[in-house]
Amino acid sequence: MAKLAGTWHFVSHENVHNFIEKVGGEVGEFVEEFAAEEPKMTITFPDHEHVVFHFRHPDGKEDEEKCKFGVPCEHSSSHGKKFKSVLAKVCDHCMVSDLQDTAHPAHTIFELYGHELHIISKAGDVTAVTKYARG
Repeated sequence: MAKLAGTWHFVSHENVHNFIEKVGGEVGEFVEEFAAEEPKMTITFPDHEHVVFHFRHPDGKEDEEKCKFGVPCEHSSSHGKKFKSVLAKVCDHCMVSDLQDTAHPAHTIFELYGHELHIISKAGDVTAVTKYARG
């Protein structure tokens, strides 16, 4: 994860259904739109290849349960929706994660453009692009 290691600060997010923000330490969080309020976001990547992505419940409580690599877990919310948690591995060479949501198949691509990191999440016909700057 040498390319991504360190802290990145939120620059912009395209108006789509999801984005990624930091929840602390080595954890990156994949958050549904209803939980989003345009916070000042950062994301910190550890100096290794594992990054945890998980959904936040609609009531704002963070789900602390982590899943085994590549195995999604289902969680029920007060809204009756189910959420997935996966431990995603990001390839430091191709910058593509193996994040897979079985209910809504998705993949997340990490692209470096100069001093910017673009995180592109695709699920069906929805694409989310979140831009970060290092430091």
